[in-house]
Amino acid sequence: MFHKDTIRIGTRKSALALAQSKLVGDAIINSFPHIKIEYVPMNTVGDKRLDISLQEIGGKGLFTKELEEALINGDIDLAVHSAKDLPLEFDNRLKLMPVLKRAAVNDILVVKKGLNTDIRNLPKGFRIGTSSKRRSEQLRILNKDIEIFPIRGNVITRIGKIFSGEVDGVILAKAGIDRLLSDNKYAGEYKDILYKISLFDIKECDILPAPAQGILCAEYANNDMVKILEKIQDKECESLFVAERRYLSVLQADCHTSAGIFISVASEKYSIKAYFDGKYMEADNIEKILEKLLIAIEELAGKLKRENV
Repeated sequence: MFHKDTIRIGTRKSALALAQSKLVGDAIINSFPHIKIEYVPMNTVGDKRLDISLQEIGGKGLFTKELEEALINGDIDLAVHSAKDLPLEFDNRLKLMPVLKRAAVNDILVVKKGLNTDIRNLPKGFRIGTSSKRRSEQLRILNKDIEIFPIRGNVITRIGKIFSGEVDGVILAKAGIDRLLSDNKYAGEYKDILYKISLFDIKECDILPAPAQGILCAEYANNDMVKILEKIQDKECESLFVAERRYLSVLQADCHTSAGIFISVASEKYSIKAYFDGKYMEADNIEKILEKLLIAIEELAGKLKRENV
């Protein structure tokens, strides 16, 4: 039983991280009106070291280390993460739970307003900013004439590189942009740049999303948080979170590899399209039961892994 009157939510300091944490905080208040939410912004090593690629400085865990230490030390009660940015391995004193409904899973192309295009029709030499190996490889499959430039930073920083002339467009997760635009505070604060851009959806089957893309995840140390988080959980989202993390686990994928997956549902059946290091595979007609989905995921990931040995 949770007895505290205030839940302290740790978050990175970027506008998107704060907006996502507020979504979780608001959902908790809706279910538990007596609870107050305190947001605790923190800098992480991953936020500070923008001059070097994640592969060179230690991978995705650099965005969670300080938050996890605060959880273990009892300085915060929850940390909110984009599930796609979480490493597979983390401190066994901590636990993860996906929360809220899943947002859009696809990526988007961001360009200056007025430029009407799609990935396949981009002109020769068009410069796209992304440091994601998954995105870079699939972009080159769609259009071999584009140029790809590695960029890092939060959403606003990356969009800003379009206006500084460093790139012509950037690829971002649609879920992140949607959450930023839906937050009145940050949509207003960054309106000068957000209203100067055009967004073009990239189909999930064209660039397969990162595993767990569009999912928010709560991390906690105290089991008292379980009853709170279960109230704001979505069961379908939880199943896909478990399945897509299993895909990563079988592949033993990390920030040095490129893994993408899209699981769709139709007529109570799952279909899977997966990507790993240059190879695509599909499976369909899977009964809408988590155990059956996990078996299919493991088989698919195993085949992809063997092809890349």
